[in-house]
Amino acid sequence: MSIATIDSINSSVSPNAQAGLSGFSAKLVFQRDSLLQAVSAVARATSVKPIQPILSHILLEVDPLEQRATLSATDMDLSIRTWVSLDETTPQPVLALKMTLSAKKLLEILSKLPAASWVTLRYDPSRQLAKLDCAASTFELRTMPAEEFPDIASLPAAVEAGRVAPLQLPLTNLNKAIAQTVFAAASYDTNNVLGGVFFRVGPSGLELVATDGSRLARRMDIISAASDDMQGAIQPPMTTTVAIIPAKTLQEFTKLIGSNPEKQIPAQLAILDGQIYILSENFELISRLIDGQYPKFEQLIPTQNQIIVRANRNALIASLERASVMANERTNVVKLHLEADRLGLSANNPDVGDSKDEMPVEFDGTPMDIAFNYKYVLDALKAIDTEGIRMETNGALAPTIFKGDLTPEEAATSGDYLCLVMPVQVK
Repeated sequence: MSIATIDSINSSVSPNAQAGLSGFSAKLVFQRDSLLQAVSAVARATSVKPIQPILSHILLEVDPLEQRATLSATDMDLSIRTWVSLDETTPQPVLALKMTLSAKKLLEILSKLPAASWVTLRYDPSRQLAKLDCAASTFELRTMPAEEFPDIASLPAAVEAGRVAPLQLPLTNLNKAIAQTVFAAASYDTNNVLGGVFFRVGPSGLELVATDGSRLARRMDIISAASDDMQGAIQPPMTTTVAIIPAKTLQEFTKLIGSNPEKQIPAQLAILDGQIYILSENFELISRLIDGQYPKFEQLIPTQNQIIVRANRNALIASLERASVMANERTNVVKLHLEADRLGLSANNPDVGDSKDEMPVEFDGTPMDIAFNYKYVLDALKAIDTEGIRMETNGALAPTIFKGDLTPEEAATSGDYLCLVMPVQVK
């Protein structure tokens, strides 16, 4: 839907009405907390060091038919769009308009205004000036021409044009899969395939995989036809969709979802023209995909392990955190010593000292020593959501799997998750 500026509307109204439109437009009234939440959401997509100044701005559009404002931002790789309702005290009729506002300054202003207050926004396109009032505070912000703001595609428009048929995914499953994998993606090169998360969804379910070469996390879930009051009807996909999604995109997605994904309707997802579209009831996220061939991770995961250790997850986290206090800050190495029903943990830093810790485990094999970057192990343990964990390996230098200690029946209903960590060789 095209949105006209006030200038284009003036020609179609009476002279008296035009006189009322001189200078600042009629006011738009927002609840401060709702506007702040919307601005905070889209500001995540603005560019910190933009090549084009307009990329540090938010585009605000008002549609008189929907009685709401649409806020959009983009850094040309990631785009976010959300909506905020106009308060009922906004004078009627509301005219369509477009303006751009500095994301940094608007966010700073709103964050300093009183909670639960009312914010009035006016716009003067002839002077490229926006005026924001709240109680005794007044701010005037220089804007940039809305025509300079890049066009951002939308999933509803693509669906309406018949270009794509979106998939439906329950937010609870998607959010959990992201949280359990995205941390393992490489942070050193965001344009490399290892800086993304392998995403596959189809009749067999949902699968997310991330690896940085030293560790790997994989989550697999079954998507079954279901219906409940909050999530609505879910139809399993009939075809398989595969993509490599930037880790940053998925991290921003989980922040936008918030803490109650189970109370939101399913997300619509589509891949089109090298981009992924995710539409929820509160926002739309569009991101470029990473081109390339993802590593054949199935070959990296051992199917049989001879050495199995069972432990309490929280106890192992606490023991590992204690031992790591003395770990070398450059290598982050903690050594594990396994013997009958006991796990010893130790770390050494020649310049500081050493540490030792011990805890009970279930293990009846031959005593062995193995060492890890403790941060990788902690990430894996914190991603597992069961009380007990299993540590499986074939030797001191073999890939080691960490996963929940589940019965086959529990595994069938809770999905399949594992995190593989490569040991380090120590003298």
